[in-house]
Amino acid sequence: MTKRILSFLLLTALLLGSVLPAQAAEQPNPIPVVAKENRTPTTKGVHHYMLICVDSWDAQASFAKKQWGNHTDGLMLVTVDENANRVMLTSFIRDMLIQRPDGKFGRINNFLDVGGWCYENGKTYNEGFHALVETINGHFDLNIEKFIVVDFRQVENIINAVGGVDITITNREATYLKRYSISPSSTTPAIAEGQGGTYHFSGHAAVIYMRIRKIETAEYMHADGKVYSDHQDYGRTYRDRMVLTSIAESLKNISYDDALKLLDVIIANTVYTNMTIDDLFAAVELAMRMKENPVENIRMPISNPSKQKDGGTWYEITPTVESYNKNNYSYCEFAYDGMATKQVNFEVNRQALHDFLTDNFVVVDDE
Repeated sequence: MTKRILSFLLLTALLLGSVLPAQAAEQPNPIPVVAKENRTPTTKGVHHYMLICVDSWDAQASFAKKQWGNHTDGLMLVTVDENANRVMLTSFIRDMLIQRPDGKFGRINNFLDVGGWCYENGKTYNEGFHALVETINGHFDLNIEKFIVVDFRQVENIINAVGGVDITITNREATYLKRYSISPSSTTPAIAEGQGGTYHFSGHAAVIYMRIRKIETAEYMHADGKVYSDHQDYGRTYRDRMVLTSIAESLKNISYDDALKLLDVIIANTVYTNMTIDDLFAAVELAMRMKENPVENIRMPISNPSKQKDGGTWYEITPTVESYNKNNYSYCEFAYDGMATKQVNFEVNRQALHDFLTDNFVVVDDE
């Protein structure tokens, strides 16, 4: 009799649960997009180049077959200021919530994927890249015009063309890469488990390093004036910047002839670009003039370790039921419209980015 009662109660609960309305997703705040005619003009002598990496080892093949499903997880802005002799990298976190060209909310990396802007609006992937760059412009008050799109294999080929990169890794990163079973010959020396340090990475090993999410980065100074490590996608953006910085360091003594050879490699390893041959040669000339300058970097959104909804630079919205503890730190996955995402305070981050690009960025320590 007791078993029948329990079974009846369980069945009732399931039936009632099936007709109850789902918990409403948290509505995002309005996103202040700057119209093209209202954007701050780019100062003469300042050049922006957007680097976009498609989350695929062979993007050309999937695009040729009209196979959607590729995110643009790698988003890096290279800014060269001839007036101030500065070279700057700005990485954009892949899961920030943005307002798409069709007015809908979505993730910044979701222009090409099923359910993204291209798929829903019948656009081609090329149109998606243009829309992505224009969306970044509107959200951050920029005027980026030139961009290059690559995939993982092409990044590997380009890194190999420059002779590999030197990367300093932590003990935990060394263990992760060792257990990932990258070829022992892909780093010099071969990575030993638990043995952090500086290694010379081949292209494939560098891409695997850039994709690490589950291991925190080394500690470094953040925009809030505090020193701590990055986790998850923030760690990826940090590693991306470190690899590009290492490439820049390795090219400080490159000759003009070798720079032109590298340009040939880049052209051969590009999914898509709106840059003409003249644009590319002009970029090489600029790089040669600026090659001895140190590379500065920033991330959008800037640091917000407290993750507070009010007063921070970003916060997660609409938590799912999944939350867990891993690698000795706790984190949760959050979703909006089925996607993990973060609501960004664009006014604060926009100002921080412009301060950084104009050398007015000041680190403030409140403690």
